[in-house]
Amino acid sequence: MDDLLTDFIAETRETLEALAGEIVAWEADPADKTRLDAIFRFVHTVKGSCGFLDLPRLGKLSHAAEDCLAEVRSGARAPDAALVSAVLAIIDRIGELTDALEANATLPEGEDEFLIAALAQGHAAPAAENSAAIAKISVMPTHAPTRTISRSIRLPVELLDRMMAGVSDMVLARNELSRLLRAGGNSTTEVAFERLSLCVGEMRDAITRTRMARIEALFSALPRMVRDLTAELGKTVKLEVDGGDVELDREMIEMIRDPLTHIVRNALDHGIETPDQRRQAGKPEMGRLRIGARQAANQILIEVSDDGRGIDAERVVRKAITAGLVTSEQAAAMSWSRKLDLIFEPGLSTADHVTGVSGRGVGMDVVRANIERIGGTVDIESNPGQGLRLSLRVPLTLTIIPALTVSSNGTLFAIPRSAIDELVRPKGDQVRIERLGGEMVVFIRGARLPVVDLGRFMGLTEETKPTLLVVLRAGGGERYALGVEAVHDHEELVVKPAAPALMASGIYAGTTLPDNSRPMLLLDVAGIAAAANVGRDQSVVEEAPVEKTKAKAALPTLLFRDLDGVARGVRLSLVERIEDVATDSVIETGGIQMVPLQGRLTKLYSAAALPASKRLRLLRLSDGDSAIAYAIDQVIDVVELLAELASTPVAGPIAGVLLHDGDPIEMLDPFWLFTHAATMPANDHSPLCLVADAEDPWAREVLAPLLAAAGYRVTFAGEATQDRISVVVTSSGNSPEGIDAPVVRLRGTPDNDGDESIYRYDRDGLLSALRQHVAGGK
Repeated sequence: MDDLLTDFIAETRETLEALAGEIVAWEADPADKTRLDAIFRFVHTVKGSCGFLDLPRLGKLSHAAEDCLAEVRSGARAPDAALVSAVLAIIDRIGELTDALEANATLPEGEDEFLIAALAQGHAAPAAENSAAIAKISVMPTHAPTRTISRSIRLPVELLDRMMAGVSDMVLARNELSRLLRAGGNSTTEVAFERLSLCVGEMRDAITRTRMARIEALFSALPRMVRDLTAELGKTVKLEVDGGDVELDREMIEMIRDPLTHIVRNALDHGIETPDQRRQAGKPEMGRLRIGARQAANQILIEVSDDGRGIDAERVVRKAITAGLVTSEQAAAMSWSRKLDLIFEPGLSTADHVTGVSGRGVGMDVVRANIERIGGTVDIESNPGQGLRLSLRVPLTLTIIPALTVSSNGTLFAIPRSAIDELVRPKGDQVRIERLGGEMVVFIRGARLPVVDLGRFMGLTEETKPTLLVVLRAGGGERYALGVEAVHDHEELVVKPAAPALMASGIYAGTTLPDNSRPMLLLDVAGIAAAANVGRDQSVVEEAPVEKTKAKAALPTLLFRDLDGVARGVRLSLVERIEDVATDSVIETGGIQMVPLQGRLTKLYSAAALPASKRLRLLRLSDGDSAIAYAIDQVIDVVELLAELASTPVAGPIAGVLLHDGDPIEMLDPFWLFTHAATMPANDHSPLCLVADAEDPWAREVLAPLLAAAGYRVTFAGEATQDRISVVVTSSGNSPEGIDAPVVRLRGTPDNDGDESIYRYDRDGLLSALRQHVAGGK
């Protein structure tokens, strides 16, 4: 019985997460029988389970809700705001009783009868006096893909954590083996290692996915919250939710829940005006609140935007001065973006009165602190009178993070890549270090930033003039430059908590073990800023207007010596990492050079013949989706170059030439390189192609590899999948039933009988048809 009760609690809780949004959407569209049926099935299932498990209170509540919804289904009763509120109250009580069951607690029974009575048609509850003020929330539904039945099991989170810890140790062992092979391995051993690396990577990805959940679990409670809050505030709001199918680590979802709640409540209270105010401003009476999520590289971007009054930066400054957070002199030197950032200061609120919703000065500072604690960032864009957009960028997972390794006096440290703005070398007028008030500052294209010398800060060296600066963005938006001796590599690091004494210092975010087997500490960028007293005084960090105009087109650029001896450059934002591989690991097939990198075969471009040396240095270039390896001789420097390019007349790998210190530098053309030489492996967001002829050897051995090489995910008829099928390919003429997707039909002969089929060896025709159907063509 205990197992049955545990399953009942888990299933009820999962269904409740999505049900509140369904009810609010059903209120907006009472004719939607699908949503009504889903709600009815839930209360019916709860009622049946309660009879078997002997849970009379839950059974009585669910039975009353079932009778009420049955009247609506039969047409005997129309759903109105009072009915929806009563059903929501019943479902809330079902959730509370479910939580009480799990905690072995009890709840008073006094309100149960009142909740049941509120379901009766014409019931005069006290809340009915305010029924005219109930907000009409229109939820814009997203078309979720039809799910097919799949086998699943429940696993405790502790077991998943143990599995992930084991895979993390495997990753560390692989990194150590990689280092040993680079020190002295042969091609046969490296091929075996690459195969092992591929297996470990796939296993890590698979186990990581077991921790992933659709972000709709976070969004599902928003329609109910918006409905209740707008009713309290006397506003009308249209809520649009998009991107619920994006997946994120379950732990990350829980950490984002409170910050997102703060943002939505602020948008409804501060941002969107009342209907009268909107009419006076020439806006529709119904406000618009949009919440969307999408994946951008290895991050999740969550955007919350509204069409309300926006944030008046000058009003924020006046509030900050009144609260004593800044002085009038500091405020006068602030830019517009810096004034907006004051909204994240603790204790600052733009509300004129304290209410149950806001006004206590607690909220947006918590939002930024919580998001930055998990390695994310918060950006704000405001158009006064038109609206506001808040963007949250958070990593996919907390277990493995991309980081940059740096060193000072031989000691290695790691810095999260999400906190790095750029790498610069003090050189010339564009980047120069000076002393002001006994402290070092650096001028970077007119911006003046404080400098923290990592060696001196850690007690490793005496203070020296840094030769390399890592510009960091700490918590609260302030920037500073961290002086280091050397920058080594970009790595994906497995992060674990450090010893309590180290974590208590506030300057470390954890520890990791890179491929050299030496423990390395991950720096807490915000903690270092606080410990080093890096202030947010805009007289220190504000850009000088004259310099800003002159240098705004300068971009960080990696200079290198190419294999043909020519000095060339590439924009640093495209360089994902620099690494050395064995020269004999490069393979050539069909006139195309490829090299195994991170468990994948990546296309290799070289300007000249590969050197005879045993090791080959590569630039791994990436645009976020596709990747290419570019063979070079050596790295020269990282510099700031203006985008004043003398373009070449012929399209090719070179975009043009510019001058640096009087020497010509050929700049790579990333558009040409990614068009002609990039590797685009299929990923979780690639179109899914269903091959109908699962038993046909030609379909498996010839067709499927062609589709995969073209960047499609491939599945066969009869295989369970929860993803939406983008297109069906069949050579037998048969298409699986129940699949709502366009069909591409193949024929076995070149002759066309007048139908729309494609000869199965017409590669260009097949790929063109697939692209057309995926894009929505016919």
